[in-house]
Amino acid sequence: MDSFLRAPIALLRRVNLWPRLVVAVSLGFLGLFAVLSVLILRVVDDSRDRILEERLVIAQLTARQIDGVLGHAFTELEGAAASAALQAPQADSAELSERLAGLLQGMGDSWIGIYLLDARGDTVAFAPAEGEQGAAVLITHPGFRQVMAADDRSVSTPFADEVSGTRMVMLAVPMGGIPEGAELALSGVLSLSGTELDRILSDARSLGETGHAELVDTAGRVIASTDRVEFLAPGEHLEFYVRMQSEGQEGVETVPYEPHEGEAGEADSYGDDDHIMAFAQLSNAPWGLTVGGAESETLAPVTDLRNNMLLIGVVALAVLWLVTLVGARLLVRPVRVLTGAADRIAGGDLESPIRVVEGGEIGRLGETLEAMRLRLKESLEEISRWGRKLETKVGERTVELDARNRQLTALTAVATAANESPNLDQMLERCLSIVLEHTGMEAGAVRLLDRDKGKLVATSRQGAFGEFPCRERLIALGECPCGRVASTGEAMIGRPSQFAGLTRSACLAEGFNLIAVLPLKSPKGVQGVLYLGKRRSEALDARHIEMLTVMCNQIGAAIENAQLIQDMGKMEAQREMDRLKSEFMSAVSHELRTPLGFIKGYVTTLLREDLSTGPETQKEFLEIIGEESDKLQKLIDDLLDAARLRSGGLSLSRTRTKVGKIAEQAVEKLKVAFAEREFLLDLPPGEPEVLVDPWRIEQVIQNLVDNAVRYSAPGKAVSVRVRMEEAEMVVSVRDQGDGITAQDAGRVFEPFYRGRHAADRSPAGTGLGLTICRGIVEAHGGRIWVESGRGKGSTFHFALPLVGSDTGPEGMEPAVGVDGGRQAAEPESASSRGSRS
Repeated sequence: MDSFLRAPIALLRRVNLWPRLVVAVSLGFLGLFAVLSVLILRVVDDSRDRILEERLVIAQLTARQIDGVLGHAFTELEGAAASAALQAPQADSAELSERLAGLLQGMGDSWIGIYLLDARGDTVAFAPAEGEQGAAVLITHPGFRQVMAADDRSVSTPFADEVSGTRMVMLAVPMGGIPEGAELALSGVLSLSGTELDRILSDARSLGETGHAELVDTAGRVIASTDRVEFLAPGEHLEFYVRMQSEGQEGVETVPYEPHEGEAGEADSYGDDDHIMAFAQLSNAPWGLTVGGAESETLAPVTDLRNNMLLIGVVALAVLWLVTLVGARLLVRPVRVLTGAADRIAGGDLESPIRVVEGGEIGRLGETLEAMRLRLKESLEEISRWGRKLETKVGERTVELDARNRQLTALTAVATAANESPNLDQMLERCLSIVLEHTGMEAGAVRLLDRDKGKLVATSRQGAFGEFPCRERLIALGECPCGRVASTGEAMIGRPSQFAGLTRSACLAEGFNLIAVLPLKSPKGVQGVLYLGKRRSEALDARHIEMLTVMCNQIGAAIENAQLIQDMGKMEAQREMDRLKSEFMSAVSHELRTPLGFIKGYVTTLLREDLSTGPETQKEFLEIIGEESDKLQKLIDDLLDAARLRSGGLSLSRTRTKVGKIAEQAVEKLKVAFAEREFLLDLPPGEPEVLVDPWRIEQVIQNLVDNAVRYSAPGKAVSVRVRMEEAEMVVSVRDQGDGITAQDAGRVFEPFYRGRHAADRSPAGTGLGLTICRGIVEAHGGRIWVESGRGKGSTFHFALPLVGSDTGPEGMEPAVGVDGGRQAAEPESASSRGSRS
C-alpha cells in the first residue's frame, strides 16, 4: 500500500500550493460525496425493501380475505351437514333431497347446489339452487369423487359449466351415516364468478396502472384475475407460480413478464419491463394469490428519490468546488508573493525588499523572509571577501599539488617500469626514458658498477648523451664525478664549473650547463650511477632533487632484483643441465651395458674350447648377438640423430609419396616384432601426396608405435589413423595405457625426459625417441602434439603440409635442415638405414 501511494504523493509534492489545496479539498468533498452517496443508496435500498415488504403484506392480506370467503362457505356447508334435517334417520332419497333444498335456501347466493354423497362419490340426494338448470348435470362431474377422497374439508379442482360458462368449485365436508352405517359427505358447488371474489381482487388495481392480481391453482392456472384472462389459462408468470406452489413459500421476486395468450393489447400497457410479484398461499385451498406490477412503476418512488438526492449532491459538490477554487486562490495569493520573493533571493536578487500586507502566519512569514534577505546579503558580502582569500590560497595549493602529482606520476611510472620487465637492459631503457620525460633533462645515461673489475660500465643511454666523449669508457671508482658518486654514495648536482678538479674534458659536452650525477642505491649498496645533462642553466629545486633521489632508489632496487633473478635463472639452468647430463649418462650406460653384456657373454661362450656347441646352439647364440647388435645400432643412431638435431645438421631426402603407404609399411614391420599385439590401421580413400623423406617419416611412426606398445598393457590394441584436415595430413597413434598427466604432456618431447612415472614401467630407454620425432616433423615444416590424461590413454598426433605448401622447383627434391634452411643432402650410412628397416 505504501509503494502504491508513494508515486502520487511524490507527484503532488511537485505541484504548486494552489493546485494542491484544490486537490486536497476536492478529494475531501469527493470523499464526503461518496459517503453521502453510500448513505443515499442505503436509504434507497431500505425504501425498496419496504416497498417489497408492503407488496408481500398486500398479497398476504388479499389471500386472507379470499381464505375468509372460502372459510365462510365451509362454515355454511358444515352447518348444513350438522342440521337436524340431515341427521334424522331412516330417510329416503326423495325426502333427503327435499331436506337439502330447505337447507340450500338458508345458505348464501353463491351456492349453485348441494349434494349428499356416499363413500364412492355417488349422489344419494341433491338440491339445485332456485333457477339453476345445470345442477342436475353436475351429479356426474368427476369432482365429486375427488372431494370424497379426502377425510376432512376438501376442495376440488376449479372448473367451468359447459352450458353457462360459470366458474365454480366443489367443497365437501364429512358427516354422519344416513342411513345408519353409511359414510356420507355433504358437498356444495360454489360459484367463483361472484362479486365478492372479484371485489377482493380488484383492490390490486389501486397499486398503479400496471397493478394486477391473480388467483392460481397448483399448476399455475388462473382461477380469477383482475385482467380479462381466460379461466384456467396459464398465468403470466407461470414458472414463478409453479415454483412457489411446489416449495410452499411466500415471497417477492422480480420476474420477467410473459403476457397471456391473446393479451397482446393489454401487454403493450405493461411494456417490456419486468414485474415485481408477491406470492401468498391460501390456507383453505391449495391455491396461491399473486399481487404485483411493473418494476419501473413499483420502484418509481425509490428511483425518483435516488435521482433527486444524487442530483442535489452533484449540484452541491459543484457549488462547493467552485467556492473552494475561489477561496484557495485568495488564500494562496500572498503565498505566491512570498514564493516570488524567495525565487528572487535564490536567483541572487538581495536588493528588492519583501512587502506582505497580510496578517497572521503569512505576515510573520513575510517578515521572517525579509530578515533572512538582509542577513543573507550581509553573509554573502562576508563570503565574497573570504572567497577571494580562499581563491588565492587554493591557487597556491593547486600549484603545489600539481607539482606533487607530477612527482607521484613520475615515481609511479618508474616503479611500474622497474617491475614490468625482468630483462635488465629493457627495464633500464624504460626507466631512463621516464626520468628524462618527467625531469626535463636532455641527456641521460645509466652506468652499472662491475664489482669484479671495480669500474662503471655504460649500460643504457638516451637523448644527447652521444655528444659526451666518455660514453664508451670504463670509469674507475673515484675517477670523475661518476666514479666519485659511485664510491661515496652522495649525489653531485650543479654546473660544470662547480666540479673543478674532478672533471676532465672527456666528462663534459659542449653546450651543457647543468650536470646531475646521482647514485643508484639498493639495500646491498650502490649498484651504479645515473648521469643527467641539460643545456639550459636553471638549477634544480628541492622538489626535483627529492623526486630524482626517490627514482634512483627505486631503479637501484629494481637493478638488484633483476640481477638476483638472472643469477637464480643461471643457477636453475645449471642444475637442470647437470640433472639432464646425469640422467643421460645413467640411461646410456644402462642401455649400452645390457646389449654389450649379452654380446660379450655369448661370444665368450662360443670361443671356449672346453665347451662343445652344436650348429643349432651356435645359430641361436649368433641370432641373439645379432639382435643385441641391432639394439646397440639403434641406440647409436638415436644419439647421432639427437646430436644432428642439436647442431641443426639433420638432412632430409624428400620425395612425393603418400603418408598412408608409409604408415602401412611401418605397421607391417612392427607386426613382425610384436606378433602378440593387435594393430588397427585406418587409412583415408583417395589420399593426396606429400613431399617428405619417407624413411624419416617411417622412423617417426615406428618410434610412436614402439612407444605406445611399451606403455600399454599386454593384449591392448594400438591404433594408427591417417586423415586429411584442410591443408595437412595428420597421423595419430593411440594407445590404451595409463595416460600422461598435464604436467608431463608439456615436457614429453624434451631430451632425456621420460616422465615422473617412467620408473614404474619395465621398458627402459634414453628418452630421445619423442625428441627425435619432434625434430624430424618440424624439419618437414609440420607440428607434433599429444592428447592424454591419467587413466585415459594417450594419442600422439603429427601433421605434415600437403604438396605445394613448401616445395622447391619442379624436378628438385630439396634437403632441409632442422633449422628450416636448405642444405645439401648428407648420405645416410647403410648400417644406419638397415637398422631401422
